Amino acid sequence: MPVIIREEIVVGGKKVPAKIYRSESQRPLTKSAREQAQKLDELILHEMHDIENDMQRRKLLELKGRRGVLRLWYEVGKRLSFVQRTDLVPTEDRRYIWRALYDHAGKLAPIPPHPGSGTPENRRADDLRNHFRYCYLIAEKFSDFDFVESVGDWSSWIDLLDSPTIQNDERILEWIASKQQSSSEDSRVDWLRKVINGIRREFPASGSMTDTAILNDKELRQKLESMYRRTFPKRQVNKGGR
Repeated sequence: MPVIIREEIVVGGKKVPAKIYRSESQRPLTKSAREQAQKLDELILHEMHDIENDMQRRKLLELKGRRGVLRLWYEVGKRLSFVQRTDLVPTEDRRYIWRALYDHAGKLAPIPPHPGSGTPENRRADDLRNHFRYCYLIAEKFSDFDFVESVGDWSSWIDLLDSPTIQNDERILEWIASKQQSSSEDSRVDWLRKVINGIRREFPASGSMTDTAILNDKELRQKLESMYRRTFPKRQVNKGGR
């Protein structure tokens, strides 16, 4: 089922706004498919409007561009579970919804980075590095916000999710989530940054890509646990001595 994306196209040498129907599963585009796409677009509009009002009511929108913005994006992510629940679009087209959220983001739209910051100006592309997808992943994988907040700020979490290794294998993110209950308080200083660096050392990228798909679940977990023990040797010793 197609997803409506709003973009500018060039007509007669001028840029004009247009609705683009994106789909991997619906070709050619039928009247029924158009109607379903419109229904999905209306759902996205309704959901994003409700989320914006909720964040406004709770005064979380005031955190945009400030320290503590992690709380806003975590709460937004909790509300974005409808993306995975909706039956209006098949799995192969679901990735386009993340881009479509920007068309109805309103005040939820992230503040663009400063020029020269090294951060891509636009995370709307149809790849995995989408701002709203990141919000959803953090909230969906990590149930304990106190843990999320204590181990890193928003930029640290972005750094983690931008990693090619994690982009290509969500099992690693799930493994990190499994640590939110076992990490002791004294190991949380720079915890996330140390884990990121440990993963990068354990799975060095070849060019711009890292592929852990050749590892089964047990093999991957063994490598990650080994990395964790090397990264936090003191915690492991203390744990073993209890």
